[in-house]
Amino acid sequence: MRRDGKVAGVVAIAGSLLFATPSWALCPNCLGQSPTLSPALRIVGLFLLVPPAIFFAVAIAIQKLSRPDP
Repeated sequence: MRRDGKVAGVVAIAGSLLFATPSWALCPNCLGQSPTLSPALRIVGLFLLVPPAIFFAVAIAIQKLSRPDP
């Protein structure tokens, strides 16, 4: 697959998620209760971002350390 196709796919997915309706919520009990997230759900969302952030930080560090010195 060409790089242009991958970029277009990522943009399409990001756009569909950005403009998604509240009915796309992961929790069926949360639908229609509140237009904004509760503080508890915000904290859960924050904790869900921590593992990918650690993974990418370690991956970048390994990549930088494994490069040969110029």
